[in-house]
Amino acid sequence: MSASDFPIDHNPELKTWARIIPSSEPGQGHIERPGGFDNRVWQNRQRAPEPFELDLVAALEAVFAAGATALDEVVAGLNARHSQDRQGQPWSEASFLQEMAVLGQ
Repeated sequence: MSASDFPIDHNPELKTWARIIPSSEPGQGHIERPGGFDNRVWQNRQRAPEPFELDLVAALEAVFAAGATALDEVVAGLNARHSQDRQGQPWSEASFLQEMAVLGQ
């Protein structure tokens, strides 16, 4: 099997934002021209998710499925499932918010 036999789960050619403040001109400041592409979720990320990120997603799905809606409930749910932050420590509200800020970029 060659590398071309496997689907790519991210878009290595995705352009990043060049500006912090979006342009007020129509069609400017976008990754691609609006409506010009049918972007799938896996085409909008510049790299494949790391194992830590995939484990966090699975833990968050379980926490939300259990009914957590508030930040303290989410953090408590992650810790009850023995999920840990990137430093291998139990989650705190601050570490969770920091991780969400990083992953949300």
